[in-house]
Amino acid sequence: MANADQMANEAQRHPKFYIPSGDMVIQVERTIFKVHSHFLTTQSEVFRDMVTAAPQSNEYNDGTESKPLILSGDRVEGWELFLSAIYRDDYLQPITYSGKESIEILHLAHKYCMNSIEAGLISRLKGGTGTAGFLDMMVASRIVDSKELYDTALQGLIVSEPKPTLEEARMIGIEAYYAITTQSLTTQSTTTKGRCRFCQHANLTMACNGGCGQWQE
Repeated sequence: MANADQMANEAQRHPKFYIPSGDMVIQVERTIFKVHSHFLTTQSEVFRDMVTAAPQSNEYNDGTESKPLILSGDRVEGWELFLSAIYRDDYLQPITYSGKESIEILHLAHKYCMNSIEAGLISRLKGGTGTAGFLDMMVASRIVDSKELYDTALQGLIVSEPKPTLEEARMIGIEAYYAITTQSLTTQSTTTKGRCRFCQHANLTMACNGGCGQWQE
């Protein structure tokens, strides 16, 4: 396995977010970002503690040109989205994220204790509707470990159409997928109870009163 020095040597500077005036250098996957620590410390308790604990010379133990701070487990896409919100040309233009983009940023917000950002993203995801919206909500519930959010997403997926695909089932987990499919079948069975099994006309007796002439078993 490559060590940290080898990883840094193989990495490439990000074309947009390697900012010469920045004072903190981080590495995500094989990409180097150079940003202003001020923006990270004002949003993240983790980065704030990291900078506070650093030597007064402002030279971080990690986070320099010669030794970037390697953020294992992060994705370049997530950091691009997060930094795009910070370094944007038009501050008056409202920011809109898709559900998938919100999930990417939520991973970072939760990992680095960006509490206000996390709350805002969760609020947006709660407004999602339909299968896609509830799927994003369920993924978010696992990231932040929220049973309330999970239950809301689960109930939404039970009644929404279309049902999750097998690929989406792998994303939310087999337990959730099983709960969705079994509860959906139960709901369907309940809604068809009291109907003729031949013509589906409402029927409360043994004989169909809808005129199809069939008998119920």
